[in-house]
Amino acid sequence: MSRSNPSSLTTSRPQAPSPAPFRDALAAAVAAAPTGIVVSDPNQPDCPIVYANPAFFRITGYRPEEVIGRNCRFLQGAGTDPAHVHAIRRAIAERRSLDIELVNYRRDGTRFVNELHISPVFGPDGALRHFFGIQHDVTAREKLARANQRARRQAERASAEKSDFLAFMSHEIRTPMNGVMGTVSLLLDTALDAEQRAYAETARRCGETLLSTVNEMLDLSRIEAGRLSLEAIPFDLAKPVTEVLDLLGPAAAEKGLRLSASIDPTLPARVVGDPQRLRQVLLNLADNAVKFTSAGGVGIRVERAEAEGRIRFAVADTGIGIAPEVQRRLFQRFAQGAADTARRFGGSGLGLMICKQLVGLMGGKVALTSTPGKGSVFAFDIALDPVAESGRPPATLLPTPEAIAARVPAGARGRILLAEDGEANQLVAAAILRKAGYAVDLARDGEEAVGAARTAAYDLVLMDVRMPRMDGFAATAAIRAMPGAAGRVPILAMTASAMAGDREKCIAAGMDGHLPKPMDRAGLLAAVAEVLDARPRRPRALAPEEEPHGAPTLLDHTTLGELRSAVGPGRLPRLIGVFAEETRARLARLAATTDLMAIEEEAHGLKSAAGTFGAAALRETAAALEAACVAGEARTALALRDTLPALVERSLAAYPVRLSGSG
Repeated sequence: MSRSNPSSLTTSRPQAPSPAPFRDALAAAVAAAPTGIVVSDPNQPDCPIVYANPAFFRITGYRPEEVIGRNCRFLQGAGTDPAHVHAIRRAIAERRSLDIELVNYRRDGTRFVNELHISPVFGPDGALRHFFGIQHDVTAREKLARANQRARRQAERASAEKSDFLAFMSHEIRTPMNGVMGTVSLLLDTALDAEQRAYAETARRCGETLLSTVNEMLDLSRIEAGRLSLEAIPFDLAKPVTEVLDLLGPAAAEKGLRLSASIDPTLPARVVGDPQRLRQVLLNLADNAVKFTSAGGVGIRVERAEAEGRIRFAVADTGIGIAPEVQRRLFQRFAQGAADTARRFGGSGLGLMICKQLVGLMGGKVALTSTPGKGSVFAFDIALDPVAESGRPPATLLPTPEAIAARVPAGARGRILLAEDGEANQLVAAAILRKAGYAVDLARDGEEAVGAARTAAYDLVLMDVRMPRMDGFAATAAIRAMPGAAGRVPILAMTASAMAGDREKCIAAGMDGHLPKPMDRAGLLAAVAEVLDARPRRPRALAPEEEPHGAPTLLDHTTLGELRSAVGPGRLPRLIGVFAEETRARLARLAATTDLMAIEEEAHGLKSAAGTFGAAALRETAAALEAACVAGEARTALALRDTLPALVERSLAAYPVRLSGSG
């Protein structure tokens, strides 16, 4: 048999001689193969190569006369791992197959990664005849693998650096924020009137939101960097559920929602797991449910899962539901249901992403079923080991009792349209302007601003530049296109962009001025006064029925909703109660005096507080009373004062029962 003819090789099983055409086809296939194929003879000294196909010569760059008769070690070099060489020698000595990758070198000295498969070939008599070697040049694959590995290491380093940075920044942010929050808490413990308390509550709410966002980003960064570890401690199964109910009880009660939880009584009372992270997931899901539900209820169910040893948690609501196209992207970072979701309902868009990651760390997966207009159910099941002989949990849970607690007409100084999508900014700016004697209407985006400017007469428009649906520039263009006085109303831009050229850009868009954020009280009032002082004044009205825009309604629900959003869920009822007590005390002081200076002082305070709490008619009457005192018109002032008690009671009664605090 010729040692250079691969068609003469046989496998380990004795076979009948192949027909000549088959041998010729086999030889042709070996010669045409794109991978390197060599045959070596272990029965000759040093096991030389006796055959190599053309692909082998293309891969290595050697000529046939430089290969045949040589041991394959000539392909090895300085970068070849000795362990790989030893593995090849051992496989040949033991007459067995081997798959291995090793570094080889071409004739020109360049290295390549050889994916080598060697197999022994036995004759019909069982004697070892040859070793058959198949070689693949996988250098490109190895380079790609190394590049991917480097990229992965770089990504891991970047993730670690990001986590370190966020940890540092969260500390740097939280340290002063703790001071701010602590100071606000101390302020809330002092004697404040209703208006002051509303502002302090707003500051606390904004601080809590900022801290929550910082904590969410830090949690997500730790999860992605693999630095967040779960506890495995015994805890009461009902405890994290109860804590969630108590935290969300005020918000649910304020919206008139049923909030409850049920636990399968066959479950153990105590389990082993991470109660803090379980509570975090449930709170996030239930908070979203309350936020997006306006009628009906929110329920948490805890029950046995189908898989042995796992417990299923589900949060169901009767809210607005989620469209199928939104569901597909809902668990991505910063993803929210619609473009205006953050503006309308708040949130960073990180909550569900963190829930997904935390549940994944606990060995589960969050599932969602939802029908638009009918509600949603978020559910997951995780393994929680039972604590032996711990009893049974309560079957039903409720929040503890302790946990439940139209436009304004033109004013004396002018009527202003405030177009601003940030609710906290709305509250602050509107309160400053109303306290200064201006009547303020609100628009939450450019489209609302255009609609308001088309249907009402304003002395000034304060226009935020960046708003959803229609930005300030487009809204200004639409207003300027209106006929008559509506299209000529002065417009001041409000923007956090204070770079060179921003003012010119606003002027070019048709605005009359540029007011950079953040706005301080003096700067805001000065800018407004500068515009309004250049316009003809409307006559001051002494009684609300004389106002050119008609009698005000008892409550301005826009202002009330704005205040509710700013101070946070569950806090408005108490503030309304403080306002009611303070107003009745003010009435008593007014009834006890006829001194115009004393009446003016009380009227001024009542006007400001009523404006803050959306008591529109009361604010206008108080403003008229203040104006009469300033003008020295005692008879008009006393007549207006005598109308206040009935108006106060009607105004307080107009608040929803759960807000009025008056029973």
